[in-house]
Amino acid sequence: MDPRDEAADDYDAIASELERAAAHARVSAQHFRDRNIPSAGAHTVALLGHLEVAKELLATRAKIAAKVATLS
Repeated sequence: MDPRDEAADDYDAIASELERAAAHARVSAQHFRDRNIPSAGAHTVALLGHLEVAKELLATRAKIAAKVATLS
């Protein structure tokens, strides 16, 4: 696979994880408004999980960029 296609796929995956994180944040906010703290907490943990996955994917892309980057 072309490295540019791999990068595009990775960034699509990152965007998907961040969209899932945002959805959990919205659900968590509503649960807090509804005073449903256990559910709010569960969605907050899920939100953090999606952020971690996105962070790991970004770190991988950064390592790849560091290998091929040149200073001019």
